[in-house]
Amino acid sequence: MENKSFVERIKHNILEQKLLAPGAKIVVGVSGGADSVCLLKVLLEIKDDFDLSLFAVHVNHGLRGREADCDQSYVTELCKNWEIPLKALFVDIKALSNKLGISEEEAGREARYKLFNKVLKDTGFDYIAVAHNMDDQAETVMLNILRGTGLDGLCGMSMKQGKIIRPLLNVSRIQIERYLTNNNINYCTDSSNKSLEYTRNRIRNALFPEINKLFDVNPASQLFRLSSLVSDDRDFLEREAKGAYDAVVLSDSDDLELSATGLKTLSKAIVKRIIRLAWDKINNSRKNLESVHVDQIITLCQNNRTGKKVVLKNGIEVWLSYDRLIFTKAGKQYYKPYSYPLNKEGFTEVKELNAVMKARILSNADFIQLGIFDQVNEGSLVQFFDLDKLGKNILVRSRLEGDRIRPYRSNGEKKLKDFFIDKKISGEKRGMIPLVAQENKIIWVVGMRTSEDYRARKDSNNVLMLSWSYLKDGGEINA
Repeated sequence: MENKSFVERIKHNILEQKLLAPGAKIVVGVSGGADSVCLLKVLLEIKDDFDLSLFAVHVNHGLRGREADCDQSYVTELCKNWEIPLKALFVDIKALSNKLGISEEEAGREARYKLFNKVLKDTGFDYIAVAHNMDDQAETVMLNILRGTGLDGLCGMSMKQGKIIRPLLNVSRIQIERYLTNNNINYCTDSSNKSLEYTRNRIRNALFPEINKLFDVNPASQLFRLSSLVSDDRDFLEREAKGAYDAVVLSDSDDLELSATGLKTLSKAIVKRIIRLAWDKINNSRKNLESVHVDQIITLCQNNRTGKKVVLKNGIEVWLSYDRLIFTKAGKQYYKPYSYPLNKEGFTEVKELNAVMKARILSNADFIQLGIFDQVNEGSLVQFFDLDKLGKNILVRSRLEGDRIRPYRSNGEKKLKDFFIDKKISGEKRGMIPLVAQENKIIWVVGMRTSEDYRARKDSNNVLMLSWSYLKDGGEINA
C-alpha cells in the first residue's frame, strides 16, 4: 500500500505541476544512487499510464576510480534488466574544474547538464528528468542563504524549469530509500557524500544535524516549506515584472532600450526584475548578472547621468542616454540618442554628430527665383519643405521606435525601420543618420529621402529651406 501511495504521489506531481504531456519522451539522469534509481523505477512504473518513452544517461565523473566504474557497471546492468536504453559518458571533472577555475561540484553540474542537453538534442526527446528531492532543495536554499540570496534564491529549484523536470522534489530522501527497500532494489552509495570537503556535504552532514540537535527541528523540512511559501510571492512578482517590462521597453531590435522615466515610477522590487529580464533578453541567459550589477544599473538610472555606463560580464554594457537605458554589446561603435528643437531661422547644432542644421524661411517668390526646384535630388544635403504643412514642434533627432515615413513619390507610409531595411542600412549605422521629425512622422531622412507629405511644391506659399553640414572634424554619411 505504501508503495502504491508513493507512486501515486509522483503521478500527482506530474499532473498538478503539468510536468509532461502524455506521449512524452524523457531523458533520465541516472547516477546509480538511491534518488536517480528511484526516479527511473517510478517513471518505468507509470510509463504505460502516460505513454512515456525513457532514455537513461549516466555520467562518470572520473573522480572515484574503481568505485565510479562500479557505479557505471551497476547502471548498465540495471537498464539492461529494465529494458531501458542507456548512454554512458565520461568527463574528467578534475581537469574541467581546473580549466574553468570553478569547484569540482560546479564543474560536475555544468558537465552533466551539458551532456543531458546534448543527448536531448541528439535523440529529439522532450524533457530531462533529474532526481533532486526535498533534502536537495533544502540544501540548495541554505547554500543560497549563506551566499546572501534574494527571493529567487529562497525559492531554490523548480519542479519544472524549461525542459528540466524534477518529479521527486517534494519527496524526502528517507521516503525514497524506503520505497527502494520495499521493492528490493539495490543502489550505489557515493563515498564522497560523506566527505566534508564539499560545501553541500558540510551543510548535509554537519550543519543540519547540529541545527536539529540545538533546536529540535528538522531544517530540511522547514527550509523546504520556506521555499514553497516564497515561490508563490516570487511567481506573482515575476508576472507583474513581465507586464511592466513590456510597458517600458522602447526598442529591442538591435540594442535593448528601456525608458528610464518609466523605470523610476516602479517599485525597486519590480525594477530589479525588469533589469534581469532585459539581461536575459540580450544575453540569452540570466546567468552572470550579480546583484551588485543590478544595483549599479538602478543607481545609473536614478542619478540621470547621461553618457555614463555600467560594464557587465559577457561583453555587455548598459548606457544611460537621456531617457534611455540601453543594453548593448561592449566595444560596438555606439551613437547616443539625441533630440534638438529645430531653429527655423538659424542654426541647430547636433553635438553628437558634430554637425549643424541651417534653416531659412523663403517666400514662394524667393523659392521660385532660386530656380533649383527641379535640380534637388533626394541624396542632397539641402532640401525644401512646405512650411505651412509643418507644425510647431519640429525636431532634429535620432531614430525612435514607431517612426514612420511616406517616402517622396510613394503612395503609402511605412515604418522607418522597414525603410532602412529596404535600403540595406545596418543596425549600427541607423543611429548615425539624422532625422527631421514631427512626433513620429519623419519629414526628412537626411541625405537619403524626404517625405511626400511635407516636401515643398512650386505653389507652396512659405518654404522652409534646410541645409545639413558636418563641422570641420566631422565625418560623412555614406547612405
